[in-house]
Amino acid sequence: MIKSFSIYTFFISASLFITAKAQVVEQIDWSSFMAQHDLIWEETPLQWNEGAFTGNGQVGMMIYANMEDNRFDFHIGRQDVTDHKKAPNKKSSMGVKGADLYDFSRLDIGRMVLRPAGQIQSVSMRQDLWNAEVRGTVFTSLGEISFKAFTPYDRMLNIVEITSTERQNGKKVDYKWEWIPGNPISPRVITKLTPKLKDSYKVNPKPIIRELSGISICEQSLLAGGDYATAWSEDSLGGKAIMYIAIANEIPATGVSTKVALQTINDARSISNKELITTHRNWWHKYYKKSFITMPDKRMESFYWIQIYKMATCSRADGPALDLMGPFFKNTSWPGLWWNLNVQLTYWPFNTSNHLDIAENFIKLIDNHFKYMVEHKSGENLGDFAWATHNYWLIFKYKGDDEAIQKKWVPKAIEILKKYETKMIRNVDGKIELTPMGSPEYHGFKAFPNTNYNLAILRWLLNALIESNEKFNQHAEDIVKWKQILEDLIDYPIDENGLMIGSNQPVDMSHRHYSHLLALYPLFQLNPDSPEDLELVDKSVVHWHKIEEGSKLVGYSYTGAASLYAALGRGNEANELLQDFLDGNIGTALLLANTFYMEGNGRNPVIETPLSTAASILELQLQSWGGKIRVFPAMPESWENAAFKDLRAQGGFLVSAVRDNGETKWVSIKSLSGKPCTLKLLDWENAIQISKGKKINITKNNEGEFRIDLKKGESISISSGKINEKVQISPIKHPENSLNYYGVKKGMNLKEIMEYYVPLYGLD
Repeated sequence: MIKSFSIYTFFISASLFITAKAQVVEQIDWSSFMAQHDLIWEETPLQWNEGAFTGNGQVGMMIYANMEDNRFDFHIGRQDVTDHKKAPNKKSSMGVKGADLYDFSRLDIGRMVLRPAGQIQSVSMRQDLWNAEVRGTVFTSLGEISFKAFTPYDRMLNIVEITSTERQNGKKVDYKWEWIPGNPISPRVITKLTPKLKDSYKVNPKPIIRELSGISICEQSLLAGGDYATAWSEDSLGGKAIMYIAIANEIPATGVSTKVALQTINDARSISNKELITTHRNWWHKYYKKSFITMPDKRMESFYWIQIYKMATCSRADGPALDLMGPFFKNTSWPGLWWNLNVQLTYWPFNTSNHLDIAENFIKLIDNHFKYMVEHKSGENLGDFAWATHNYWLIFKYKGDDEAIQKKWVPKAIEILKKYETKMIRNVDGKIELTPMGSPEYHGFKAFPNTNYNLAILRWLLNALIESNEKFNQHAEDIVKWKQILEDLIDYPIDENGLMIGSNQPVDMSHRHYSHLLALYPLFQLNPDSPEDLELVDKSVVHWHKIEEGSKLVGYSYTGAASLYAALGRGNEANELLQDFLDGNIGTALLLANTFYMEGNGRNPVIETPLSTAASILELQLQSWGGKIRVFPAMPESWENAAFKDLRAQGGFLVSAVRDNGETKWVSIKSLSGKPCTLKLLDWENAIQISKGKKINITKNNEGEFRIDLKKGESISISSGKINEKVQISPIKHPENSLNYYGVKKGMNLKEIMEYYVPLYGLD
């Protein structure tokens, strides 16, 4: 870090001064800024764990070499390709009684393989974030094959452009394409195969490869009915070739996927390649510009922006909810979606980064599966699904959409509360206790009375129900009842080390999950602004991480602790934990050079941890809970400069700010919904409006707290005093030799291929 740097040193002069609308002026060369975060491969990626990736939220591909077979793989994935044996009339059997992950598991579509004429010697690649494409060169004994690969956002296909200079005896020689179908069985069967399972599991039919109208087709039918199809075709275009790979999934229909895949290719061919690329890039450029953040830690900044890229490669409004691997299929023990932490963490960064639009699939997930989940997941693991509905509620909070909370969330919350009421008992003192329930992963699935996990979720549920229904003057009698439950509810079980697992279970061993700490983060039922609560949660977090020297901690234990410390305002500790994570000091888990995260000896991708890291990074600079917008609430002491633009806060606010030489210079806020706005700034004694136009009323509530009376659509820029600088945002510059941290660097290939053995077809 260059401590003497002032963020204003790099502002490009402009004639645009503070405007009546308090507009924040960007001084960002987006192409150059994003380029410094591109992943660059100096070594050949030898497996999925080292690959480059492209996607559009539904389909995508992981790109890497197989040196033993002298091929270069474009491993294709589509998120909604799952089995559905227990639901022949649906695309997936998830949420169907009797179905399990062996039944609605993700399925491997296959890989498009480039086979050079010569022997592969090395590969270099660059993952261009700004344009959402991967460019590279395969160096062979006979020349070079250059490629550009991307997944158009508006089309369900992948595109690979090829230029080859391979020659033998002075004559051009051709590479070949080959389709290797995926094995159409649940990866969970492969990873957990027993003789009994082998005898009982019914294998789907072999795929059929044929040609129609000059286009190759791989049709994969399923025992439950229906089929999915992959179509591919290569065109020549001015000295280069273009391979189109379309993936269609019209299950439960039969014989339709092939038609859709063919049409997808023909539609792409019907327009110019330039138009395809331009449309694709325009979507991504608009996506990135929805918010901006820069920080003095170059590695952390790169990691953050790669996750913003990853979010849109893995999630789209009209696609399925994001599971543990997105469209980047890998054989894994966990080929689906998990409820006890994973799906919750996955969706946190979508909120503050201002990308709620591509998180709409989570709203649909809860809406579509609520009835089944509340009926069949309401036993000892009730808390898992109840916690997931906090994400549902949170999305509407960030939108500032109180009406949606009342209309869509409140009925669901009431049904969940009814299930919790069946777990309530009165003790001899008349206090309400909870019967034994799970606290995720502590002693496996063992149940404990009065788990802090469920007490925290229940308190949030009751408080949020009361808040919404009082606002809309609904359920008056229930509000009285809910308040009484809160009054009578047993306190959180604590001991000398802080929050316990349950009333009969201390935190007496290293434990990777922070389920017992949800009352602080993300539920904020314990208030770190309260000295008493602050002491309790601080002690609890310290104990959780130090017991048995953290021997069982994994990646999300570090990112979760970083968020917990950030909530406490302890930026130094949060930063230290994030550095541990980025260094890869995360126990048995692995953080990879392509920023994916693995557990299970490097074989099981778990996408939520890198994404939740982006949320933890955001929380150093902006938090919004308890009805207050907190700007730079947890800045590490070493971070003298930072800036962000149009990050989203709860209540429907877009917030921008600049920190220079350890001081908050200015803050700009736009109200999207007209909600009350309270701004908390630890380093301000006063707040005055510096934007011109309508005078906005600012009231000082407490030290460092200011109420700003913004109406819907209004904006304001404020400072602690009069300033001469323009309200501008510009990136922090980093030394040239510190850029492009990610990608496989020289001599840094993994030492082993981390894959499960998978037969080409079936279980033999």
